Amino acid sequence: MSSNIIMASRALARLGEPAITSFEDDSDTAEKVAQLYEPTILGLFARHHWHFAKAKLQLQEDGAAEIVNEWTRGFLMPALETDRVAGPHQVFPSAQRGAAVTFDYEVSDRWILTDHSVIVIEYTKRKAESTWPGYFINLAVEALACVFALPVTENQSKEAFHRAVAYGSPSEKGEGGLFGMAIADDTKSNPTRSLIDDVDIMTSVRFGGYR
Repeated sequence: MSSNIIMASRALARLGEPAITSFEDDSDTAEKVAQLYEPTILGLFARHHWHFAKAKLQLQEDGAAEIVNEWTRGFLMPALETDRVAGPHQVFPSAQRGAAVTFDYEVSDRWILTDHSVIVIEYTKRKAESTWPGYFINLAVEALACVFALPVTENQSKEAFHRAVAYGSPSEKGEGGLFGMAIADDTKSNPTRSLIDDVDIMTSVRFGGYR
């Protein structure tokens, strides 16, 4: 069984509902879960700059970019949602260790427009479920249970309960509960590092980017 089905089934179990074996199961539950699963997960990735999901990539210049204003070059970013969830959070004009960020660029659709000859971006990558740390798995299960609750069980109290577990009380404005704990754990387990610590960015480019 694929990791996303396992995650969805764990969320359904939290609601007291039977597991599914596939998003293509012949059931109303599977149909609803299939529609809600990925948007919910992408939303979690986008809510915070998770260290475990941080990726860096040297972009390739792309002649298909529509150059506007003063810029002379366009660099193609990874596809949004299928690979890149958010960002770029930072842009660097060099692949050298310790390179300073640059603000001399513009984001246009999937391109970074700039005059720099080299562009490296830091962004949030949509990581596979099998690579998620435990704190993110726990958060994802409760977030999914919250989203599934009304469509699957039609029980508003279950939605409110799992929302509180996932994000805390209304006074915490969505930053409490397991979400707040996950942020703390993510920060503790990933100390600040320099741009290219332990990584050869040119090797990364050759083999398709950071994973």
